[in-house]
Amino acid sequence: MGSENSALKSYTLKEPPFTLPSGLAVYPAVLQDGKFASVFVYKRENEDKVNKAAKHLKTLRHPCLLRFLSCTVEVDGIHLVTERVQPLEVALETLSSAEVCAGIYDILLALIFLHDRGHLTHNNVCLSSVFVSEDGHWKLGGMETVCKVSQATPEFLRSIQSIRDPASIPPEEMSPEFTTLPECHGHARDAFSFGTLVESLLTILNEQVSADVLSSFQQTLHSTLLNPIPKCRPALCTLLSHDFFRNDFLEVVNFLKSLTLKSEEEKTEFFKFLLDRVSCLSEELIASRLVPLLLNQLVFAEPVAVKSFLPYLLGPKKDHAQGETPCLLSPALFQSRVIPVLLQLFEVHEEHVRMVLLSHIEAYVEHFTQEQLKKVILPQVLLGLRDTSDSIVAITLHSLAVLVSLLGPEVVVGGERTKIFKRTAPSFTKNIDLSLEGDPFSQPIKFPINGLSDVKNTSEDSENFPSSSKKSEEWPDWSEPEEPENQTVNIQIWPRETCDDVKSQCTTLDVEESSWDDCEPSSLDTKVNPGGGITATKPVTSGEQKPIPALLSLTEESMPWKSSLPQKTSLVQRGDDADQIKPPKVSS
Repeated sequence: MGSENSALKSYTLKEPPFTLPSGLAVYPAVLQDGKFASVFVYKRENEDKVNKAAKHLKTLRHPCLLRFLSCTVEVDGIHLVTERVQPLEVALETLSSAEVCAGIYDILLALIFLHDRGHLTHNNVCLSSVFVSEDGHWKLGGMETVCKVSQATPEFLRSIQSIRDPASIPPEEMSPEFTTLPECHGHARDAFSFGTLVESLLTILNEQVSADVLSSFQQTLHSTLLNPIPKCRPALCTLLSHDFFRNDFLEVVNFLKSLTLKSEEEKTEFFKFLLDRVSCLSEELIASRLVPLLLNQLVFAEPVAVKSFLPYLLGPKKDHAQGETPCLLSPALFQSRVIPVLLQLFEVHEEHVRMVLLSHIEAYVEHFTQEQLKKVILPQVLLGLRDTSDSIVAITLHSLAVLVSLLGPEVVVGGERTKIFKRTAPSFTKNIDLSLEGDPFSQPIKFPINGLSDVKNTSEDSENFPSSSKKSEEWPDWSEPEEPENQTVNIQIWPRETCDDVKSQCTTLDVEESSWDDCEPSSLDTKVNPGGGITATKPVTSGEQKPIPALLSLTEESMPWKSSLPQKTSLVQRGDDADQIKPPKVSS
């Protein structure tokens, strides 16, 4: 015990303890590294028994046996430190029928291990010797009464009689002729004790267990394990095939524990219908017993499991549409049971494991804390960027995009950022209503003809334009409306009866050039009207002059005409060049 004391990590006892019927106090404790444990405090005069119990716990390793951590001698007694457990007497009220059935199966496996592999007998299988671990497994303790089958003499049994449960003592020990049982029947004492324990537990099972199965199991207990004749009690392994242990939960557990021994056809069939079998179980049972068995590398390597089952386990329940299958666990159970397992899986550097984790990261990433995301998840995800697998790199980039929304780009990308992409998208929703009153562009604009313009009108028009439109050197803003498609300049042409040498009658022109080839400027008299217009006249034989309205402005080489110019124009604004609209040129 001295070497064990030197290697022991310090721990802190928590109040209150639980006292077993034998007088043994069990304290919950916390180790120095933060892990939980239980401390069994024995009296100093029981040092020999404690040493025997510690020896058996250290040498016997089985999932259904109490796991030993250390043993030390303290001022208040001898401390036996084990994994965190609670007595079955305390936890029994909170367990479901499926959990009780599974617990009975755990104790059965533990006893079979002691009998077949260790050639040992427990000698005190009772309610106070069974404990429930944090993951829901039932663990067999009370190892201070364990001995070899050949050592279970009447003298040894009398020495431990003070800590044995009277209900677990078989009737043959009451006989004065009682002797040591032969090796082939060494299991008989534990078989009777186990039958007594199970019979007391069956009374709390509800309608979840079939009445026929329950009745059949009770009859088997009485005819075999509770038989008063020791030689008529069969080995405990004969109970494993009973229908009482054939339920969905136990079959799933047993299959997953032996997954490496199954064929591909068996695994495909199992995972194909696993969701239906598990959905009928309670959420607490799935979270405590099945999550550790389902979230591991072996299950992640099965394609059928990845496709048909894991999506419903790698996310909590949410509001879903009618007809959709919900996930298996509530957010609270998912947070407490699944998240710790996922944190461990992110440290597993196997390609198929990482692919499954990142494929469903959007379903569970919100349930990590900020500290877990920064210290565990993000560093592990970033490792995928340097992997040689294209699939790993691609899915890593997708996962980083998910993390940006939770941690921010400064944490995920790192470094200083700068604005590279500007918001200059064209706006197609802004329109200018030209029918509004007071619109500067609704007024007619008078064009200069042949370099002559009305100074008064020009100054008035220029005041109507916005000041920003006069800067012709600036580029138009993208957010302003584009040039309308039907921008036209309508100029009305009056009939030219007085001009005989016009080659063709002029009609309304938009942007095309027209010419009067035979009109000679010398034959026209020009004068400037007081209103600023130009009137062109031509002598006619009848002695009557008719005004020739000019439609278009002349070229620089042409002579000014004397004409009356009716100004009927309709303009549409064009960006910043609205004050620089020039009339189309006409070559004469």
